Amino acid sequence: MPADSPSSLPPPTKLGHFIQTYSGFLSSFVIGVAGLVATSIWQYRQSQTAAHQAESEQAIARTKAENDWRIARAEILAKNLNILASQAPDTADQRFGVLLSLTRGSILDPELAVSYALELGKVNPDYMRSVLASTDKKNYVQLEHAFALTCLQRFGVERAADICKDDKLADRSEAIAQLLEDEIEAANQAKEITNGPLSLLREDREVQARPAKLMWLFEPYLQDLYERRQWNEITAFEQSSQGARLVAALVLATARTGELITSVEQADLEKFHVVRRKWLATYLLGRGCDAECRGKIVDVMLSTYGEAQGDYDESLQKLVTLSRSESGPAMSQLHSRLLWCQVDADDLRQFRDRVLVPALSRAIATPGSDRSMVEDLVGLLALVPEPADDEVESDPPLAKGTAVPPRPNVVSWKDMLAALDKANEKWSKAFALRRSTVRRERINPPPMIKKVNFCGAAQATGRLPLEER
Repeated sequence: MPADSPSSLPPPTKLGHFIQTYSGFLSSFVIGVAGLVATSIWQYRQSQTAAHQAESEQAIARTKAENDWRIARAEILAKNLNILASQAPDTADQRFGVLLSLTRGSILDPELAVSYALELGKVNPDYMRSVLASTDKKNYVQLEHAFALTCLQRFGVERAADICKDDKLADRSEAIAQLLEDEIEAANQAKEITNGPLSLLREDREVQARPAKLMWLFEPYLQDLYERRQWNEITAFEQSSQGARLVAALVLATARTGELITSVEQADLEKFHVVRRKWLATYLLGRGCDAECRGKIVDVMLSTYGEAQGDYDESLQKLVTLSRSESGPAMSQLHSRLLWCQVDADDLRQFRDRVLVPALSRAIATPGSDRSMVEDLVGLLALVPEPADDEVESDPPLAKGTAVPPRPNVVSWKDMLAALDKANEKWSKAFALRRSTVRRERINPPPMIKKVNFCGAAQATGRLPLEER
């Protein structure tokens, strides 16, 4: 029998038998599955294409809607631009309505809205405050730039002088400060104390560059906290940044309200002020505050000297006895303020008796004192009036015919002059010469100084000029 005959082959397996038997079925099944897979893939790709087309149509619709809104917003703004650009006082109500509507509808850019609001604030500060409160994402630096110090805030005294022209913006500036007070309280409730207006105090150097403006900008908020004895809120404010602590120290030094309080509360308040007084002295004389910084802060301290009720005495005594390299700008600032009478008369007398006279007396009595420092102090004392015998009434009253003893400030002044003459005759002569020169300069100041010269200028509040007080 041949080897390859059918009878010699092995029987097929079950799988082979199944394939041989149902070959047509298997072919149809494989073809069906392949077709089903191909159809599923095609449908999936079609759905992706449709989704992409839908997304594209939605993006086109959004872009069209945004463009239509920009066009509509531009048309609305164009129709109201003439109203907003008007500065006439009788258009304030109309400008307020238009500006508030545009602001609430987010039609105006925030910086543009703030600019129009600040212009409106020159006429009606309340309208301005309402608009600013409705403006989201406003630039607080823009508000700070618009905050103008009055002469009373800058110098501690008001004068009818050209330099006091910003006094007419006092109501607007006050409204800006009140707005910041409201927004800080809102940030406190939202647990976002470091955001909002406090962003102005984040950079220490920025605060050192303009301490007077920032002090008065945050004064309503801190004064209110002090009056309500909100110590935790004050601490949170101080801890937000080093600049905030400097502003708080300057404001709170003048925050005493003078109301009747218990002895226990008086002791607590004294501890409160002692802590901040020590911190301010350390900051003022530390490395973090350079000579330029000291000049700016001393300017603020001199303007609020009386309200501080002695908190500045120790710091200022130490400052005026530093070397010129450390206190040059501060001494120059003091010289300019005293020369042109830019100090309240009462503050000037206290500053003379509690800072300048003690500092010079101590410097003269200390062997090896810096000569240039002593000469600077002599120059400052030549700018202040000498104490009069009747500056302080005697207490208790003296019997009739009894000689009036010299007052302590008069005694200190005379002792200082005697010590000055004994220590160095040149210093004594320089003091006398400087006083006579100052009198002539105040009577006939240079033309460029006349607008800042308060000597002889009438008080804006009707009080007598400094030289007559």
